[in-house]
Amino acid sequence: MKKVFALLAMVSALAFVSCKKDDDNKGGKGDKGKGKTEYVQPIKIDGDFADWAALDASKVATAKTDPDASHTALKLVKVYADELFIFVYFEWDTDQTDWVPGTDHVPFHVYLNSDGDALTGGFSDQFSDACADACLEGFIYDANGIASYDPGVYAWEGEPNGSGWGWGEAVLVDGSGLSSGAGVEGKYEFAILREMWPLGKIADNFSIGFDIQKSWDSVGVLPNAAPTDDNPSGTAPSLQVVTVK
Repeated sequence: MKKVFALLAMVSALAFVSCKKDDDNKGGKGDKGKGKTEYVQPIKIDGDFADWAALDASKVATAKTDPDASHTALKLVKVYADELFIFVYFEWDTDQTDWVPGTDHVPFHVYLNSDGDALTGGFSDQFSDACADACLEGFIYDANGIASYDPGVYAWEGEPNGSGWGWGEAVLVDGSGLSSGAGVEGKYEFAILREMWPLGKIADNFSIGFDIQKSWDSVGVLPNAAPTDDNPSGTAPSLQVVTVK
């Protein structure tokens, strides 16, 4: 049932924005609707990834795993943001995760610097800029297999640019309709509905990071880097994203 509510929420939001754009762009007498626009969702969340190839690559933020990184289960991530949604595509190594029928334990996290401010937020454990102000926690499997991703949202309550699991109580519970996802083994896509974001407005320029886990331990992190003497954990800055308008 929660998936039905999630779908209805996303459809309602699209209808509202499309109508609003039409109303805002109606001209006066004699204009005959000049400037009228209609929103067309660039990525359909259906597990068919061909529409990603149709995007302008220069407007898609991309991160690939460093083969020498400590956690390599996440192979590739792409992010495309417009005024309504944040779209995410990722690939992972299924041999490094542990889903079995009857369980949902392949946790997937999104770490979002939603205000775009590098001086707020935290979580230096996995990202060198440590500026995530929210963690989205959910699963890409249910007991029967790959399922829709509709996570809960937890705000950062630790020290600015700090470390540790400094996330507070959920500000939005899972199943809210914030997100929906679809995929196949090793490949997945989901969309975050911006108007449902519970922590204010998501900035036009923001950053984002991801991890996938096995038994609640991270086995894949993106962006990542190879460990060095100066950076023994192999952390990298979160992925910078610019909203397309």
